[in-house]
Amino acid sequence: MLDRPTERLARPYSGETYYERAPLKPAHWDWTVSSYIFLAGLGGAAQGLATLARFADARQFAGLVRNARHLGTAASALGAALLVLDLKTPGRWYNMLRIVRPTSPMSFGSYILTAFGGLSAFTSFSEMVGRRGLVGRMLARLAGIAQIGAGVTGAGASTYTASLLSATSSPFWAATPRHLGVMFGTSAVACAAAALSLGERWAGRHASGRRLDDIAFFATAAHLLASLSWTRRLKREGIPEAVTSSPSGRTLNTGEMLVAGAVPLAAYALNRVATSNRDPALSVIGSVAILAGGLMLRHGALGLGKETAEQPRTYFGRAQPAQSKRLRDRR
Repeated sequence: MLDRPTERLARPYSGETYYERAPLKPAHWDWTVSSYIFLAGLGGAAQGLATLARFADARQFAGLVRNARHLGTAASALGAALLVLDLKTPGRWYNMLRIVRPTSPMSFGSYILTAFGGLSAFTSFSEMVGRRGLVGRMLARLAGIAQIGAGVTGAGASTYTASLLSATSSPFWAATPRHLGVMFGTSAVACAAAALSLGERWAGRHASGRRLDDIAFFATAAHLLASLSWTRRLKREGIPEAVTSSPSGRTLNTGEMLVAGAVPLAAYALNRVATSNRDPALSVIGSVAILAGGLMLRHGALGLGKETAEQPRTYFGRAQPAQSKRLRDRR
């Protein structure tokens, strides 16, 4: 049991450092990248829900599918613009597409995002054309096929960013790659269901809105459980001590769990118990809280990852497994 890699970091690093200087240069990523991560998860999960809804009942959920297609297109377009803004020049995006590197999440992510954006744009275009005439019917059939691809690539777009962060040397991101993926995935589903629920409520389709509320409820509950498991794992890795001792003194995920977890769960629970027809106001409160919490999660995870990169003992604790083994042998 002690030989597992996840158990090697139970004790903090006590070796030497170079005058406590930062061994890593923090990533330059700012709000543009964290906002892109949020939009990728939102749009990707929305297209995934649209694919499931279309297979369940295409006629009943036609409005939901239409909104999800437009949401996926808008999120991918805005996310690509934010990435280009971060890259400083559009040519770098093209250069990433010139090479396929199986070991690079960034390389695969570029292709996933490009495929997802193209398929989402096609499905959205077919919705704007409609089913009138021969061209419209042909586009609708092709869009049905493209919807499957949009759902698959959307699932990748909503979770690959966790692999991208975990592949770096920043301790906060690299410590728990699987947990980070589950966190991003559950949050993406909850955010997509919440956003689509707002659209359904606005259009007066309360039946589908209630179903989306149920999806958001269970996805939020799963996200909250994943957050608690993630926090425990980070404590075992010694990350919380490094975070709380940072200059910003930020806490670990507390505000995000409150906004993205406790508030919407309470709103949805009251919505189900207090009213027989379910009050749309409570649904809106829960949906807005989920979206705000999802954005906070991405911004917080990005900021804390950059801070732990500047802490030498946190980094060397992960980079020196031999030192950790000697510490275990002294027990």
